[in-house]
Amino acid sequence: MPNVKINCPICDKKGIIEISQDVMKNVPRGLLAVNIAEGIVLNCSHSFVAYIDKNFNVRDYFTADFQIEIPEITPTEKIQASKIPTKEVLDIDLIRLNISSILLTYILKSIFSKQKIVLLSNQQFLYGHILNFFKYITQDAFKVDLTIMTAEDFENRKKELKDAIVFENNNIIKNNKNLINPKKLLIESGIVGKFLKETDLGFGYIILKNEIQKAYGLAKSIVDVIDDEKKKGEKVNILKIQTELEKKYGVKINTLYLKFLIDIVINYFGISVPSLLDGFFNFL
Repeated sequence: MPNVKINCPICDKKGIIEISQDVMKNVPRGLLAVNIAEGIVLNCSHSFVAYIDKNFNVRDYFTADFQIEIPEITPTEKIQASKIPTKEVLDIDLIRLNISSILLTYILKSIFSKQKIVLLSNQQFLYGHILNFFKYITQDAFKVDLTIMTAEDFENRKKELKDAIVFENNNIIKNNKNLINPKKLLIESGIVGKFLKETDLGFGYIILKNEIQKAYGLAKSIVDVIDDEKKKGEKVNILKIQTELEKKYGVKINTLYLKFLIDIVINYFGISVPSLLDGFFNFL
């Protein structure tokens, strides 16, 4: 059986696992998800998922040790296979093979912050699939300003794209306003994690779309609460916002997720949040 080298994405300890060729032959999609339990890697106490392609190369990891509590509300879209675009329009296998969990997390943060995004890639056959992917998962929610081009083309258009956040593979080439801080993307990582946990990628894509719509809907509700309170001449406070969200959606909003929503209100909707809210979140 082929040996596959793996690195723990948390402590970077290295190990080797064996994958049966028969198992790989039966993988219906492009990647095999392998659960790595504690102790599989020598002197490593972490558990994670390794995604292995048909050439027995590790393409990505997902860390399962740290769970983010994301509120559950009624999905805006029922899970139906007919909702997923055809393979000619959006090849799920190609997307999953070429957009890593880290890069997807970075791009989601940029979308939630209403930033112009540039993705550098020489694989032009992927351009249409990537654009359709982000158009699909943000439909009826966030608007996406994403351009895909070669590094050479970017060099020629640097002035035109001076305000853009730029990514290449998993690297942040240009971090506009230092917006991307990997240590502060816990909710975005949690959303990506819910997508990656699904063995049926088609199912996972609709879950990802629903999580994005959920974030948009909740943030828009906060905007409405702030507008209503301003019209009444009353001060907005965090308890009022939490109460209104719980009343409308029947769900408890934890502090970390509420901070995530407030960031969307500020950066995407351009709403000036009262200083009372700013002070409340200073400790996060």
